[in-house]
Amino acid sequence: MHAEPVTEPEYDVPDEGPALTCPYCSRPLQTKELLTYHVGLAHDDVCSDDEHEAFEEAREDEEFDLFTFHAKAAVSVFLVYFMFVFLYGLVWSG
Repeated sequence: MHAEPVTEPEYDVPDEGPALTCPYCSRPLQTKELLTYHVGLAHDDVCSDDEHEAFEEAREDEEFDLFTFHAKAAVSVFLVYFMFVFLYGLVWSG
């Protein structure tokens, strides 16, 4: 018995738009946020004041988002823990 011939699959890849490039080292980056982080971290000694300010704002926003995530995770763990303690006490009390 012979195997069926393999055909080339057809893919429809959406256009992701033009990549942004770093003005200092020409590195391609996908989003403006990634470009802001790259310039702020890799080129902090030569970037402009506006670029440095945009980097600091993006960093503060990211720190706030991370704090919010940690707070939600801590509250979730706390609630799950006490739910199990309550159920354990309820089961063993009866």
